[in-house]
Amino acid sequence: MKVIQRGTMKIVPGKMAEAMESMKEWTATTTRLGCPPFKCYQCISGKDDYMHTLICECEWDSFSAMEEYFDKMFADKDMQQLMAKWDALIDDHRIELLTPMPMGQ
Repeated sequence: MKVIQRGTMKIVPGKMAEAMESMKEWTATTTRLGCPPFKCYQCISGKDDYMHTLICECEWDSFSAMEEYFDKMFADKDMQQLMAKWDALIDDHRIELLTPMPMGQ
């Protein structure tokens, strides 16, 4: 079963440029560890503090593939340093796991 992982991050005001720069290192590390390619979006309209919101999505082939990746990710020293760096850049981080729905069968 396909799983879509969506992370919604509220970036600390004034830290978006630093977050985007750090995202380059994050992308290189996650790719090395086997994460599927992901897309990132910055909100341009919405409610509340939308200008400080960053959304990243990727699609996994299965829950087990996602689980294997997270086991590697949390054990990786480079990723541990990156996560510590991100803690100073993020006010809030929410993760949603979605699965495509079959339509019109």
